[in-house]
Amino acid sequence: GGWRDHTMKYFQAKFPQTKFEFIAAGIGSMGSVPHAFRLERDVLSKGPVDLLFVEAAVNDSSNIPNQPEQMLRGMEGVVRHAREANPLTDIIHMHFVMPPHMDDYHKGKVPASIAQHEKVAVAYGNPSLNLALEVTDRIDAGEFTWDKDFKGLHPSAFGHQLYANSIARMLDTAFSKPLADAAKPHALPAMVDAQSY
Repeated sequence: GGWRDHTMKYFQAKFPQTKFEFIAAGIGSMGSVPHAFRLERDVLSKGPVDLLFVEAAVNDSSNIPNQPEQMLRGMEGVVRHAREANPLTDIIHMHFVMPPHMDDYHKGKVPASIAQHEKVAVAYGNPSLNLALEVTDRIDAGEFTWDKDFKGLHPSAFGHQLYANSIARMLDTAFSKPLADAAKPHALPAMVDAQSY
């Protein structure tokens, strides 16, 4: 019943004539560096990928908090490898929430993992969904609470639905624009970090 399940249902309802193959490649407690090294086995080996959702803000913040260069190298490794395998792959970056992210936003700063991952998103022209900032802003506005509603960085059903609703709003906005006549390959920019994985 998580955000992924809701998002799969969204696509199936939006495009009922399309046969989808969804790849469940998420593994808990891993960040961008392990993702970069398992991408081939767990995702790309299944065939061409049309749309890739990637999230590592929480685990990069937890696993390598003082190594921002690793956060960037791991995320760029995922993105560049996916695009080298298939230049038509669209990639959506997501940044999930955790209390230290909320603390950073309250201090007026962007969490290191999110800042590093955003450098990659911008360089490669990928959309991103900053759910950490959205949740922080909405809690601050009194819409819901962390303890009673969202209930942790592994969110409650409420939190998963909130993530899914945000994803659906982003997709609805994208799909409201005229579709191109044909898929266009993404350009492969110069590397942000020549030591990316």
